[in-house]
Amino acid sequence: MNTPIPHNAPLITATDRAAVDAVLASGWIAQGPEVAWLESDFDTLYGGGGSCALSSGTAALFLGLKVLGAAPRARVAVPTYACSALLNAVYMAGAEPLVCDVRRHDYNLDPDSLRCLSGGNMPPATIAVHTYGAPADVAAIAECGGAVIEDCCQSLGGKRDERLIGAEGALAVFSFYATKIVTSGQGGMLRDPKGDFATAAHDYRSFDCRETYEPRFNLHMSDIAAAMARSQLARLEAIAARRRDIAQRYLAALPRGVEVMAGTGDEGRMVYRFVLEFPNGESRDRARDSFRENDIATIIPLERYELLHRYLRLDPADYPVAEALVDVTLSLPIYPALTEDGVGRICQALSRLEA
Repeated sequence: MNTPIPHNAPLITATDRAAVDAVLASGWIAQGPEVAWLESDFDTLYGGGGSCALSSGTAALFLGLKVLGAAPRARVAVPTYACSALLNAVYMAGAEPLVCDVRRHDYNLDPDSLRCLSGGNMPPATIAVHTYGAPADVAAIAECGGAVIEDCCQSLGGKRDERLIGAEGALAVFSFYATKIVTSGQGGMLRDPKGDFATAAHDYRSFDCRETYEPRFNLHMSDIAAAMARSQLARLEAIAARRRDIAQRYLAALPRGVEVMAGTGDEGRMVYRFVLEFPNGESRDRARDSFRENDIATIIPLERYELLHRYLRLDPADYPVAEALVDVTLSLPIYPALTEDGVGRICQALSRLEA
């Protein structure tokens, strides 16, 4: 019997464990020096600016909107093909979501949909998700007006034109959740290319022992989490290279009639998900059953009910691309903890598929 291959699994090394053990031995386990060093590591990675480590990626999105000055009831544009954390952050900030459709080739927010659904009244802010590592067209989105927050929760370490993703918008946010590229179990980061917004974020995060009062909240990251994130961030290039290597092997095994998300094999791409595209829902479901029979876990990367317009009961006719994507997509396991045997088994099962 084959050992089951999960869709996701973290790679926790001896170095990661040693970093956490050192924090435990120090006696300082809440927010402290490791958090400050993680912020400094991000500033170094991006060549300046300012960073603020937080308790989650959702917290980073919320605080990004907060420091940008999102007015009560202001509209914030978001892609419908995305995690519900976007809606949560928008509502937490007191704003209202303007849900847009996505582009077929990269699953990212479609500027044309934004223009159409806004009715010419462009929102003051947009959250541009780099979906599964595919770079969103930040420049085109910015032309629609308002500040762009880059959601890099699935693209940390990815590059476009040799430039790290997350350097174009007014702000960028990152997640260190258990299944993310760099993980500390939970945690997030708000990055500001200039540093002014990061200062405001630090002020909001410092909720206690202040001489003057205004509403703030405890969004601290612990030093335990920061130490693990720092350890993994130090091998970011190796993580990216391993993901790209696995992706290239899957591409070589791809059978006729089965496509992949555009740009999956591009140089510099952070392959957070390896997404197969089938001609129709029936062939996708047969493929899922085939992988299951071989003890390989796959997922539908986003179910129909998870589309943000579905949560808000908006007209599906305004979101034809997202509605079509959920019918034909399937995600394969792709993460550094995959063994060579596991990669080989997935390639073999992939090559035998019939679209």
